[in-house]
Amino acid sequence: MLCRVVIKMKVRLLALNVEKNIPFARFQARIVSSIKNYADGNETFEHYEKMRDLFGGFQEALQNDELIVIAVGEKHYFKLKKAISQAFEVDSVQNPAVLNMLENNDALSDEQRKNFASFPEPATVFLSKDGLYSGFGIDNGEKFIVVIPIDNDRINVILRNGVVPYLAKGIGSSESAALLSAQNFDNEKVETAIARLWESGSVVAVNGTANAEALKNLGEAVEHFSEVVVFTPYVEDKGEVNVTEYAAQLARVSLDLSAANIGASISDIYEAEGSKYICIAVANDDSATVRKLYLEDGETEEIFIESVAAELFELIGERAAGIRSIGIEVADASAKTAEPIEKKSSKKTVTVLAIVMGVVILLCAVLAIVFKMQGEKGSLAGAFRKIFGYETTTEATTAPTTTEPTTVPPETNENKLKISDFIMSDIIELEKKRREETENPSESQTNPEPSTNENGETVTHPEEEKDKGAPEFITVNGEKLPAKEALAGLVMSEMGDGYDIEAIKAQAVVIYTYLKYRDNGFVIDGVQISKTVAQEVESAVGEVFGRYLSYNGKVALTPFFETAAGGTADSSLVFSGTYPYLKSIARLDGNPEAKAEGYEKTVQLKRGEIQGLLLNAGFEIDVNADPAKWIIIRERNNAVSSSVGYVKSVRVGGQDFTGYEFITKLSSLGLKSSCFKLSYNSSSETFTFTSYGTGYGVGMSKTGANALADKGYNYERILKTYFAGTTLTKEANL
Repeated sequence: MLCRVVIKMKVRLLALNVEKNIPFARFQARIVSSIKNYADGNETFEHYEKMRDLFGGFQEALQNDELIVIAVGEKHYFKLKKAISQAFEVDSVQNPAVLNMLENNDALSDEQRKNFASFPEPATVFLSKDGLYSGFGIDNGEKFIVVIPIDNDRINVILRNGVVPYLAKGIGSSESAALLSAQNFDNEKVETAIARLWESGSVVAVNGTANAEALKNLGEAVEHFSEVVVFTPYVEDKGEVNVTEYAAQLARVSLDLSAANIGASISDIYEAEGSKYICIAVANDDSATVRKLYLEDGETEEIFIESVAAELFELIGERAAGIRSIGIEVADASAKTAEPIEKKSSKKTVTVLAIVMGVVILLCAVLAIVFKMQGEKGSLAGAFRKIFGYETTTEATTAPTTTEPTTVPPETNENKLKISDFIMSDIIELEKKRREETENPSESQTNPEPSTNENGETVTHPEEEKDKGAPEFITVNGEKLPAKEALAGLVMSEMGDGYDIEAIKAQAVVIYTYLKYRDNGFVIDGVQISKTVAQEVESAVGEVFGRYLSYNGKVALTPFFETAAGGTADSSLVFSGTYPYLKSIARLDGNPEAKAEGYEKTVQLKRGEIQGLLLNAGFEIDVNADPAKWIIIRERNNAVSSSVGYVKSVRVGGQDFTGYEFITKLSSLGLKSSCFKLSYNSSSETFTFTSYGTGYGVGMSKTGANALADKGYNYERILKTYFAGTTLTKEANL
C-alpha cells in the first residue's frame, strides 16, 4: 500500500442505544478501524441511553474535538436528523439520490420516503446500499460532524464509501482515490480472495441464493470486485440430494450458466440436531469443496450470514490460488471427506482446531482415539463434525444424517429477472464467452464466431439450427410447462394485458425467438413468469405460437426493452458484436414514447455525493482533479436530438466504459437508460444528469410497439420495423 501524510484529528465517538444485533465491542471496532488513519490515537467512545444525554456529550465534543461521530439506532434515526438541523439552525432538504433509490420501494409510503431522504441543508449524504438509513456529514471548516446509522447491513458500505472519502477530501496527495480503494477495513479474506482472482485471471460465478446478497455487501467496495465476481440467477437443480451435495450442485450450476472458471454458492440456514448451519461451496470442472459452518451461541443469524460470506470468499481465494481447502470434496455427485491440510484457522474452526490439531498428519489417529474413548456422540466427535462438515458414524464418514433434509430446498421468487433484463445479461455473458473462445479456439463453441455476409456486415448467430419444430413443453425455473402456457406466462409477466393485441403478438414472437435462439431445448431459469394470464394474452400467444424471426436462415437475436429515447440504439452501442438487423431506428412520428411515464428523469447531486457514488461503484477518479473532468461523454448517437443520444463511450477517470456499463455500475444514480446527458456547475458544485427512455435501447421498444399498433400496424409490420431484414418463419411441425 502506498503511503501519505494524513492530518490526525481528535476524535470522539458517541453512540445512542446500540442495537442488540451488533455487539457493542464489534460495532466500536468497525468504526475505529475505518477512521484510524484520521485519529490521533486518543479517540474516546461514549454510549448513551437517552437523546438528551447524548446531546450533552455532543456539546462537550464541539468544544474539544475535531471529528465527532454520532451513531444512532433505527429507533432514534429520524429524531436525531431533525435535532441536528435544529442545533445548526438550518433547514432540512430532500436528497435526490436517496429519493431515486427509494422510488420503487413499494413497502414505503410517500411520507416515509421523504423522511429517509431529508437531511440538514449543508450536509453531504453517505448513501447506504438501498438508501434506507443513509448517513451524513457536516464540515464547518474547523470540525467534521458525522452521523451514521447503527445498522449491521449498511454500516460497512457507509463507512468505506461515505465517511472515509468524506474525511479524505483535500487531505494528502492526489493519490487519495487509489488509497481509499485499497484501504483494509477488517476485510482481509475478501480483499485477498479478489486479489487472487484478479492475479490468476479467474472469475467466480456465485449462485444468486438469498444469502448471496451478503457477498455483494462485503465485496462491492473492493477494487476489481465487479470484474471477477458475477452473480447468476438462483436455479434449483432438483434431485434427491442432501444439503451438502445440493450446495455443490448450486456452485456447479453457476459455473454452467456463466463464462466463469469457478462456481460458488452459499445456502440458506438449515437446522439439524438442534444446531443451525450454512453450507458454502466452490467448484470447478473437476470437483467441488463444501464446508459446513455452524451458528455460534449468542450469535444472530444476520451476523452469522455475514461471517459465513467472508468464509466463502476465503474458499474462493484458495481455489483461485490452487490451495487445497478444508471441507468435503464432492466429485461426480458423490461426497467424500477431503484430507484436511494445514491452514490459518477461521473464526468458526479456531477453538476446536486448537484442541485437536497439533499435527495434521496425526488426524486419523486422534480421531480413532477420540471415538474409542467417547463414542460418536461425544463432544470432541461433535466438534470434528462441525469443523469438517461431515456426519461421522461407525460405518462410514460420508453418510448424510437422517435429520438433514433429503430434498432440494423449495424455490423462492427472489432474484428473478424480467425476461427483457435476463436477455440483456444473457447476451453480455454470451459475448464474453465468444471473446474467450476467440482466445482459446480449441475449446468447443456453442455459438460460432461472428461471420461476414455478402455485404461485408458482421453476422452473429447460434450454430446451425437442428430443426426440431415447436416444442411441446417449455421449462421455466425448473418447472416443465405446456409450451403455449409457458410462453403466455412469460408475455403476461413482461407486458400485462394493457397493451394492444398486435403489440402482444409481437412480444410473443420476440420471446419465442429468443428461447429458440438459446438452442438449449427451451429451458430457461431465473426469470419472472405470471401464473395468471389474461384471456387476450392467451389468445394472442395461441395465434402466433411457433413463429420466430430469422436472418439469413439463422434464428435472430431479439432483445427488447421498455421505452425508447425517441429512436433506438444500434447494437454496436451496447454489444461488442454487430447485428445487421439490430440497427437504430428514427423517432416515431409524433414521438409517442415521450408521453410514457418516467420518460425523462433528472437527477442533481453535489460534488461530494457523486464522488461517493463513483468510489462506491468501483470507478477510479482523482478526487483532487477538476470535477468537470471526472465524467466525460465521448461518443453517442442522436436518438433525442443533435446533442443528446444513447451513449456509446463515457470516460470516468482514466477508463472508458459503454453507456450501459456506466448506468449498470452506477445503478444507485437512478438513470433509467444509457441515453443521458450531464453537466457540471462549478459555482454550485452540482452535477446534473438527465436520462431519456427506459432500458438499454436495442431491439424492440414495448412502448413503441404499442404506439405502432394504435396506428394500425399489425404484429408483422411492427417486427419488421424493429428487426429490419429479418424473416417471420413458422415452425415446420405446425
